[in-house]
Amino acid sequence: MTDTIDHFTGADAVLSSLKANGVDYLFVNAGSDFAPIIESYAKRGDDESFAPRPVIVPHEAALVAMAHGYYLVTGRPQAAMVHVNVGLANAVMGLINAHADDVPLIMLSGRTPLTEHDRPGARRTPIQYGQEQFDQSGMVRELVKWDYELRYAENAANLVSRGYAIAMSEPVGAVYLSMPREPLCEPAPVDRTPPIQTAASPAAPNPQAVEQAAAWLASAKNPLIICQRGDPAGKVSALLGELSERHGIAVSEVFATRNVMASDHPMLVGPNLAELLPAADVILVVDAPVAWIENVAQPDAGAKVIHIGPDPLFARMPVRSYRTSLAIAANTANVLSALDTALGAHAPADNKRREVTLARHETYRNSVAKAAEAGSRGAASKAWVARCISDILGDDGIIFNERGAPSPFYTLKAGNRFFGNTPAGGLGWALPAALGAQLAERDRLVVCVVGDGSYMFANPVACHQVAEAHGLPLLTVILNNGAWDAVRLSTLEVYPEGFASRANQTPMSSLSPSPDYCSVAAGSRAWTRLVEDAEDLPAVLAEALNVIRNDRQQVVLNVRVRPD
Repeated sequence: MTDTIDHFTGADAVLSSLKANGVDYLFVNAGSDFAPIIESYAKRGDDESFAPRPVIVPHEAALVAMAHGYYLVTGRPQAAMVHVNVGLANAVMGLINAHADDVPLIMLSGRTPLTEHDRPGARRTPIQYGQEQFDQSGMVRELVKWDYELRYAENAANLVSRGYAIAMSEPVGAVYLSMPREPLCEPAPVDRTPPIQTAASPAAPNPQAVEQAAAWLASAKNPLIICQRGDPAGKVSALLGELSERHGIAVSEVFATRNVMASDHPMLVGPNLAELLPAADVILVVDAPVAWIENVAQPDAGAKVIHIGPDPLFARMPVRSYRTSLAIAANTANVLSALDTALGAHAPADNKRREVTLARHETYRNSVAKAAEAGSRGAASKAWVARCISDILGDDGIIFNERGAPSPFYTLKAGNRFFGNTPAGGLGWALPAALGAQLAERDRLVVCVVGDGSYMFANPVACHQVAEAHGLPLLTVILNNGAWDAVRLSTLEVYPEGFASRANQTPMSSLSPSPDYCSVAAGSRAWTRLVEDAEDLPAVLAEALNVIRNDRQQVVLNVRVRPD
């Protein structure tokens, strides 16, 4: 008998619960386990009030990164669904990055049918024997806050609601639900009620701990704030900017994954921790997973070190041995607000302290300008590319960066204008993450800056297909030095005077001959240009911007750059 819309299934319950919880998109790469999900969409046609809009992405790592990027610009977690264990294996890279960046998403996958006959969802193909695992969730358990396997259609909606609530409770993070085909096919109760659970309210900081931190900072001769990432709403950026300027405290933004400070903020002194960290007597670490590299710089033995954030000790990291004089576990914005108020009760900051910080800011920005100018002839430097891209960003353009120039080389008008790859370093993240951001904000200029190796890792054929299919006018700038420069540099860090330092070509680092990246993108009708001379880049970027604004077309630039 033909199914009807009135026949409500476990698949219907999953989709309607995702929608009820505020999920806009379901990023999908489908397989045989998707049959009940596909049937649920088919029987409702174009009705987008019932379920998230599906977005087909032809590679699983890319679809997880799209959900990641969407969250960064909206603050709303999305859902990603892949095909049983083989699809989940490809998605793991995306989950590693989301986990390292504390990004909430609802990770779903099918699971091989559990039964061999009698049930509607039972096995029907040979692969459903070969894909069976004893513990499929074990593939991702270390990368999510919560995981479970759907067993009965009756509780599908509640499990989705619970997963969403856990994902959005601080510290936020991904959750995973595996779904065998049988419960997705079976009848479920129609649920028209609001979600059964909601995220926990953010924690408030301990008043005594805040007062102690304020007392240390107020009496410090050379305090330093270290930050690395903000929140999607921009609260951390606004509060930290006000606090640092009001109380004359220098800010160093290091290894940025989501920039916090505007580049022209007078208290921003650059990322030179080898100089700044040992000289500081009180250090405030603001929700920074990697605050410094112990092998390069450490605080002075007598310095007080304060860590704040939802999980200031980052319990998910097995080794993170930073000195901690005080740790305040609470919502980052709540701590900064309380700390600003507490500092107001102390004597104003010494003017000399402020003047030194202002001078450091000017020196820092001058050094950035000089680095850009030095790379503006012949093969471009990454600093020059960053300078040229900064010039076209306007007031609200944003950058997704992977193996491009670090954030200090860009001129950023505010927080959340630069998104860098996560501390996990799973390559291939930036291009699909930028697509997710562009999907969320179609009229905003989104620029993806990637090294040539990172571009290849991003499954570019899949990414450009998605851009064309959904009309996403992304600007992708490939920095082409024909090598894994990160591999060369990391080798030189360990063996600065070793054999590799004297080699004409560092072993295992060459990407020559380079593919014709423009042809790869042109396969999806992208507007492309090869830029071999740094002097030509500003004019090509201006032309590209015109194509994006007027033709709403994706653009890919292949830019020849010199080694770092």
